Amino acid sequence: MKNIENDMDIYFAVGNANTLRQEKEIREILKRRNYLGWKIVSTSTAIVDMKNQFSNIYIFWEREKISSKDSY
Repeated sequence: MKNIENDMDIYFAVGNANTLRQEKEIREILKRRNYLGWKIVSTSTAIVDMKNQFSNIYIFWEREKISSKDSY
């Protein structure tokens, strides 16, 4: 029987420009999660401070969890 496991990453991005540092950090999150079998379900952004243009990126993940019964 398939069990689906869900998780979420929150990436705190400062400013409205994607810097090389931010791109590298997000790329590392994606690589690490993909290596562990996670697949992106959806992403979302939210502006949390209009004055300073501070926003968050939310990445929602899922992967199939193998139960001990299925491994035999």
